[in-house]
Amino acid sequence: MQSFGELMQEWLYGKEGYYRKMRVGKARDFYTSVSVSAFFGYCIGYFFSQKIIQCQKVNPTPKIAIVEIGAEGGNLITDIAFYLEKQAIPKLNYHIIEPLEELHLIQAQTFKERLKEQNPSPSLEILSDFQSLKAYDIIFFVANELLDAFACELYFHNEMAYIKDSKLEFYPATPQVIEIAKDLNLTIGEIPLQAQSFAKSLSGCAKKWLFLTFDYGSIEPRGEFSLRFYRNHQTQNLFSNPTSKDCQNDFLNGFGKWDITYDVVFSLWDRIFSSQKAQCAFLHRQNRALVDMGLDKVGEWYINCFGIDNFMQESSKIRTLISPSLLGERFFGACWESLDFKGMLCENL
Repeated sequence: MQSFGELMQEWLYGKEGYYRKMRVGKARDFYTSVSVSAFFGYCIGYFFSQKIIQCQKVNPTPKIAIVEIGAEGGNLITDIAFYLEKQAIPKLNYHIIEPLEELHLIQAQTFKERLKEQNPSPSLEILSDFQSLKAYDIIFFVANELLDAFACELYFHNEMAYIKDSKLEFYPATPQVIEIAKDLNLTIGEIPLQAQSFAKSLSGCAKKWLFLTFDYGSIEPRGEFSLRFYRNHQTQNLFSNPTSKDCQNDFLNGFGKWDITYDVVFSLWDRIFSSQKAQCAFLHRQNRALVDMGLDKVGEWYINCFGIDNFMQESSKIRTLISPSLLGERFFGACWESLDFKGMLCENL
């Protein structure tokens, strides 16, 4: 017998795990903001550039890293680097943290091919964990649809889900799961047990850091299950009634073939990052987050560099990123800053 979280970890990241192959894109199982438009990454690049300028006013020569966590094909950090390199910000170091070695070559090729015309051409280092990042003064972390990919336990009124005889059954929850549920005032839902260790590893790399992420979810728990499977742009819920334990027990037939995802509870992550001496800089719907981060400035930059005609060709893709009926209000943008990072920026005020 194994917990659902143990099964999910193996399902997504094991030897035959779902994420060991390319999955994102309109021609694959699902698409994300990264695959919709490079403007998503350009906007993040602009946001980072403004923070970097502030940092350099305090320390003209800090050692800075831009780090994407879980990069799939490597397009997001490439888009970010494309923007930052166009701004000629000196001495930036680019990294991906990617434990799945099958994706390393794809990510490296994406970065090299798309930035080959930059002079000098920036380099990318792909790492398997956080350990190699401890030489930096300031780290800008970014992730897209990462938090909903943490293996989670399924919690239902002091019980949690296990796999027994190829069926999903509920038994008394572990003390750790019950403690997290009580802290969140959660009665039914998903609990990512690796969240705390992730935040601790991230925050341990440098005293000054920022973590920016975009994901699907809610600010507070909704008191229901949201776990679902994706394949070929189709979705299948595990529970027919999100407030009951009744489920389709043939879901194991899709092992490693379907994506597993669930709604992120951002209040849980806020508690976790707060425990690592960080503060939430913002938590907004994606459309507001991108606008506040400087989407209009990125548009002006793009027109100046590539012309109004090219911008108009991108405009429908940008609308997809911010439209309330599409990605704009289905996703949240969240940013946490270490207290040391926030304190350094306040020196400029």
